[in-house]
Amino acid sequence: MEDEGRTSARAALVAALDVVGAAPSERFERIVRVAREVFDVPLSYVNVLDDDLLHTLTPNVPDEIVSGPVGWSFCQLTIRQVEPTVICDTTADPRTAGLPGVTNRGIRFYAGVPLTMPGGVPVGTLCLMDTRPRDFSLADEAALIDFGRWAERALGQGLHHDRLQDVVAALTPAPLGVGDLHVSATSVPYGDTSGDLHDWSTDGQHLTVTLADVMGKEQPAAILAAGIRSALRQHRDRAPEDAVRAVEPAVAEDLVAASAFATLFHARVTLGTGAVEAVDAGHGLVVHLGADGRHRMLRSHDLPLGLHPVGAARSVTTVTLAPGDALLVASDGALDLGDGTIDTLSALTRTFERTRDHHAFLETVRLRAAERAEDDVTVVLLTRDA
Repeated sequence: MEDEGRTSARAALVAALDVVGAAPSERFERIVRVAREVFDVPLSYVNVLDDDLLHTLTPNVPDEIVSGPVGWSFCQLTIRQVEPTVICDTTADPRTAGLPGVTNRGIRFYAGVPLTMPGGVPVGTLCLMDTRPRDFSLADEAALIDFGRWAERALGQGLHHDRLQDVVAALTPAPLGVGDLHVSATSVPYGDTSGDLHDWSTDGQHLTVTLADVMGKEQPAAILAAGIRSALRQHRDRAPEDAVRAVEPAVAEDLVAASAFATLFHARVTLGTGAVEAVDAGHGLVVHLGADGRHRMLRSHDLPLGLHPVGAARSVTTVTLAPGDALLVASDGALDLGDGTIDTLSALTRTFERTRDHHAFLETVRLRAAERAEDDVTVVLLTRDA
């Protein structure tokens, strides 16, 4: 009998894989399709098993039942051991002769291999079935094990996705209020991960706020963005010009090696006065919204990281956030939320003005980005109390 803790761990992993009840996926269908051809069998399945039920991810025939009690399955035997389970004649084996697959479906041959996830926890099986008894050689078993490793990698993509989301969540700063300043953001990746980064921190005298947008999408851009975030965090106690000067040589080297560049808005606000110093490296998507409803764009006069001449000075933008003012900073994906032009930022500021509420505004941006954007979208909102 299986250890109770082991089965509970299996159920938790199966839930994390997020494959039960999903539509058939080509990543699993291809495995069983090739397996049927290689082993010349009519039926092949990728299954996952929780504490009570077996769920097949690859139904072989229309309207096939995709879930059933573990105790009715051949795979209850496979999940208990490391090596493949091979039953050349199911009617001659007392473990399987009375199973519904034999008595109702006429299954006479079964071979299965367990599928395990990191930590060695078995979560499912890859199995072959036939309606006639047959032999299965050691070479066949070795080939079945190889197919099992293929299926494990396909299953692991679900865990990989979840792990990515965990990392992204861990690196996403929570809304922050310090003194009369409040900063929050929304970031909607075009895929699983984003080439945008936003970050902020405070040393008790200043609030430092960063938004960068790396050219490209998904993991390559996200890796470069993470490097920029880490580099700037090491110098978050320095004025923006000094911080960018310190990190730019190494960051630019990485970007050039990857044939990429990154726009950057890196600002520091003095608590109590609202005085802002910022370096804008080719970003230019920043709006200063006054308490009276007037707003102006803060333009960039420098090239992005990776394109700016090495050693050349950076311009410093200064502005003061008076009580009731706001600063809106967006990645270029936010332009997809409007007509694709800079006028979109004006439209976003008008949206904020209608509520003057961080959460309501950013939720509106998030919903619109999920519906319309074709790029990573990040919007950072910094406000000073009236």
